[in-house]
Amino acid sequence: MIRELVKRYETGAMTAHHLAVQCLHMVDPEEPDLVLAQLPDDILAAIDKFAVEYDPRGMNTNFGVIPAQDQVTAAMKWIDAKGINFAKSK
Repeated sequence: MIRELVKRYETGAMTAHHLAVQCLHMVDPEEPDLVLAQLPDDILAAIDKFAVEYDPRGMNTNFGVIPAQDQVTAAMKWIDAKGINFAKSK
């Protein structure tokens, strides 16, 4: 399923931000690698940016329900552990 979503992104059928949020919804906080390891760096950067701006009290979004805080936290920790610091270095 993730590969199909990435293909949709690569063909312009969805934005990086939309794919990032979709993937965050799939993250198992206990095993974020199952989802995140399959993503290209530009999507990981979009996830990282979303995580930095994340507000669990609610956010303005047209995607409906935002990902759970534990999903976002797990993704941010996974990205940090990999030494990828897209948003934090800006």
